[in-house]
Amino acid sequence: MEIGGEIRAQGKNAQANSWQIAIEKPEAGKREVWRVVDLDNQGLASSGNYRNFFEINQQRFAHTIHPKTGWPVQHALLSATVFHANSMTADALATLFMVLGREEALSFARQRNIHTILIEQTPHGLKEWSSF
Repeated sequence: MEIGGEIRAQGKNAQANSWQIAIEKPEAGKREVWRVVDLDNQGLASSGNYRNFFEINQQRFAHTIHPKTGWPVQHALLSATVFHANSMTADALATLFMVLGREEALSFARQRNIHTILIEQTPHGLKEWSSF
Protein backbone atom coordinates (compact mmCIF):
# COMPACT_ATOMS: atom_id res chain seq x y z
CA MET A 1 0.00 0.00 0.00
CA GLU A 2 1.31 3.47 -0.93
CA ILE A 3 -0.18 6.73 0.35
CA GLY A 4 2.24 9.44 -0.80
CA GLY A 5 5.83 8.96 0.36
CA GLU A 6 5.01 6.05 2.63
CA ILE A 7 4.68 2.38 1.76
CA ARG A 8 4.40 -0.96 3.55
CA ALA A 9 5.48 -4.23 1.91
CA GLN A 10 4.14 -7.57 3.05
CA GLY A 11 5.35 -10.96 1.85
CA LYS A 12 6.96 -11.42 -1.54
CA ASN A 13 5.98 -10.39 -5.06
CA ALA A 14 4.48 -12.76 -7.67
CA GLN A 15 7.96 -14.04 -8.53
CA ALA A 16 8.64 -14.83 -4.82
CA ASN A 17 11.19 -11.99 -4.64
CA SER A 18 11.43 -8.95 -2.40
CA TRP A 19 9.34 -5.98 -3.41
CA GLN A 20 11.34 -3.45 -5.43
CA ILE A 21 10.75 0.16 -4.39
CA ALA A 22 12.15 3.19 -6.19
CA ILE A 23 13.62 6.13 -4.30
CA GLU A 24 13.08 9.27 -6.31
CA LYS A 25 15.95 11.47 -7.44
CA PRO A 26 15.45 14.73 -5.52
CA GLU A 27 15.33 17.25 -8.34
CA ALA A 28 12.66 19.91 -8.61
CA GLY A 29 10.33 19.49 -11.56
CA LYS A 30 11.57 16.00 -12.45
CA ARG A 31 10.38 12.47 -11.68
CA GLU A 32 13.38 10.14 -12.02
CA VAL A 33 14.54 7.11 -10.07
CA TRP A 34 17.58 7.64 -7.86
CA ARG A 35 17.85 3.97 -6.94
CA VAL A 36 15.77 0.86 -6.29
CA VAL A 37 15.77 -0.91 -2.91
CA ASP A 38 14.39 -4.21 -1.65
CA LEU A 39 11.57 -4.02 0.86
CA ASP A 40 10.68 -7.10 2.92
CA ASN A 41 7.85 -7.03 5.45
CA GLN A 42 8.49 -3.49 6.58
CA GLY A 43 7.57 0.11 5.95
CA LEU A 44 9.46 2.81 4.10
CA ALA A 45 8.88 6.55 4.07
CA SER A 46 10.59 9.40 2.24
CA SER A 47 10.48 13.11 3.03
CA GLY A 48 12.06 15.85 1.00
CA ASN A 49 12.42 19.55 0.28
CA TYR A 50 12.78 19.40 -3.48
CA ARG A 51 9.14 19.77 -4.52
CA ASN A 52 7.60 22.16 -2.03
CA PHE A 53 9.69 25.29 -1.67
CA PHE A 54 9.76 28.90 -2.72
CA GLU A 55 12.57 31.25 -3.71
CA ILE A 56 13.19 34.89 -2.86
CA ASN A 57 16.23 36.67 -4.34
CA GLN A 58 17.67 33.31 -5.45
CA GLN A 59 17.48 31.88 -1.90
CA ARG A 60 15.44 28.70 -1.52
CA PHE A 61 13.11 28.26 1.44
CA ALA A 62 12.04 24.70 2.18
CA HIS A 63 8.56 23.70 3.29
CA THR A 64 10.03 21.85 6.30
CA ILE A 65 9.83 24.15 9.31
CA HIS A 66 12.29 23.79 12.18
CA PRO A 67 10.15 23.58 15.35
CA LYS A 68 12.71 25.44 17.50
CA THR A 69 13.03 28.46 15.21
CA GLY A 70 9.74 28.51 13.32
CA TRP A 71 11.73 29.09 10.12
CA PRO A 72 12.30 26.84 7.11
CA VAL A 73 15.30 24.55 7.52
CA GLN A 74 18.45 25.83 5.82
CA HIS A 75 20.76 22.97 4.90
CA ALA A 76 21.70 20.88 1.89
CA LEU A 77 19.71 17.75 2.75
CA LEU A 78 17.11 17.21 0.01
CA SER A 79 15.68 13.78 0.81
CA ALA A 80 15.48 11.34 3.72
CA THR A 81 14.23 7.76 3.32
CA VAL A 82 13.69 5.58 6.39
CA PHE A 83 13.04 1.84 6.65
CA HIS A 84 11.07 0.73 9.73
CA ALA A 85 8.66 -1.99 10.80
CA ASN A 86 5.98 0.69 11.14
CA SER A 87 5.29 3.04 8.20
CA MET A 88 3.99 5.80 10.45
CA THR A 89 7.19 5.70 12.50
CA ALA A 90 9.25 5.71 9.30
CA ASP A 91 7.36 8.82 8.15
CA ALA A 92 7.94 10.65 11.45
CA LEU A 93 11.64 9.77 11.39
CA ALA A 94 12.04 10.88 7.76
CA THR A 95 10.52 14.26 8.66
CA LEU A 96 12.74 14.51 11.74
CA PHE A 97 15.81 13.79 9.62
CA MET A 98 14.81 16.57 7.22
CA VAL A 99 14.76 18.95 10.19
CA LEU A 100 18.07 17.73 11.63
CA GLY A 101 20.13 17.77 8.44
CA ARG A 102 22.59 15.13 7.30
CA GLU A 103 25.14 15.05 10.12
CA GLU A 104 22.67 15.00 13.00
CA ALA A 105 20.31 12.63 11.17
CA LEU A 106 23.07 10.10 10.48
CA SER A 107 24.27 10.27 14.08
CA PHE A 108 20.72 9.80 15.39
CA ALA A 109 20.06 6.89 13.01
CA ARG A 110 23.34 5.10 13.72
CA GLN A 111 22.94 5.41 17.49
CA ARG A 112 19.48 3.82 17.25
CA ASN A 113 20.16 1.32 14.44
CA ILE A 114 17.69 3.02 12.08
CA HIS A 115 18.17 2.22 8.39
CA THR A 116 18.12 5.48 6.44
CA ILE A 117 19.26 6.83 3.08
CA LEU A 118 19.90 10.57 2.84
CA ILE A 119 20.50 12.53 -0.36
CA GLU A 120 22.22 15.87 -0.12
CA GLN A 121 23.06 18.62 -2.59
CA THR A 122 26.82 19.22 -2.77
CA PRO A 123 28.85 21.61 -4.93
CA HIS A 124 29.59 18.59 -7.17
CA GLY A 125 26.00 17.33 -7.45
CA LEU A 126 23.87 14.94 -5.44
CA LYS A 127 25.49 12.64 -2.87
CA GLU A 128 23.97 9.71 -1.00
CA TRP A 129 24.65 8.96 2.66
CA SER A 130 23.51 5.82 4.46
CA SER A 131 23.31 4.79 8.11
CA PHE A 132 24.13 1.15 7.37
